[in-house]
Amino acid sequence: MKKIAFSLLTCCVTMMMQAQIAGHEWFDGTLQYSAEKIAGGKILMNAMDEGEEHEFLLVPVAGKTDTYHVTDSENHYTNPYDGMTAKHMKKEGWDVIGFYNSKNQLKSLMENAEKFTEHYEQVSVSRWKQQLKGTYYFPEGGGDLEWNDKSLTIGGVIAPYEVVTFNGRVTGYIRVEGSGTILEGLWEAIPTLEGIVLYEINEKGDYLYEWERTQVKYVLKESNPQVGRFDYATNTFLNCQHFRRYKKSTLRIMRNSIMARNGYKFSSKDLQDYFSKEPWYKPAASNDNIKLSFIEQLNVELIKAEEENPNHESYVKEQ
Repeated sequence: MKKIAFSLLTCCVTMMMQAQIAGHEWFDGTLQYSAEKIAGGKILMNAMDEGEEHEFLLVPVAGKTDTYHVTDSENHYTNPYDGMTAKHMKKEGWDVIGFYNSKNQLKSLMENAEKFTEHYEQVSVSRWKQQLKGTYYFPEGGGDLEWNDKSLTIGGVIAPYEVVTFNGRVTGYIRVEGSGTILEGLWEAIPTLEGIVLYEINEKGDYLYEWERTQVKYVLKESNPQVGRFDYATNTFLNCQHFRRYKKSTLRIMRNSIMARNGYKFSSKDLQDYFSKEPWYKPAASNDNIKLSFIEQLNVELIKAEEENPNHESYVKEQ
């Protein structure tokens, strides 16, 4: 009887764990996955990407709560998390699945998309814009450039812009409207440690891969010292789209900016020198009582894992 009761309890716990993920949509920063409960306590995750199916299984790890092995489905569709371990985490109002490699490094996050009021493509665009918004010194345009969610204000002239996407993916290009503005046209926006570099793009063909940079380039330097360069990293989950344009040296500053916002006192001289120049930085007397939020902890882990990625520099666009 005890064995039967224990077996029933284990089954019930597995079903509860499964139900927390199954039946929801999950967003990894690029794609939105459906989660379907199947036999054996497994969960089938599926998404469509440019006509190609992404699919994998979450297989419960025996003896561990909310922890899964990631394996191929029987269809053997693309599995971006093959061989990883997935952990379901709910804290401070967030509901996420973290994917960890064999070194226990956090490589990716999925959020429960139930709270989204927009289509996942619009969420991707909105989060990409967070890296761009700010006030920049732009002498070619006559002084400061104000960049918000919908427009750029250059020399008092408001120029609407849109983020160019391809099959739901953010491409890194923006199209600026507004006749008579210096930035009217198509631009590649490369966020940097100091601001943004804009490269004019010639649409010489019908496809993105045919577009190329012209000789026109503008360097925008952030000019509002009260706003931290990477403030967005303290309130929104990051993903590879945030990383794949930054050098590792910039990622290090991004990661430590999260710590600095909480008053972390640095021992490394280069970080002391960098953050001491920021008017918003108020170092604590001791690091003992500093506590990061759940989202900050996970973002620090994500950035750290990317800094240690030996292939990172191969796709960096920052110059």
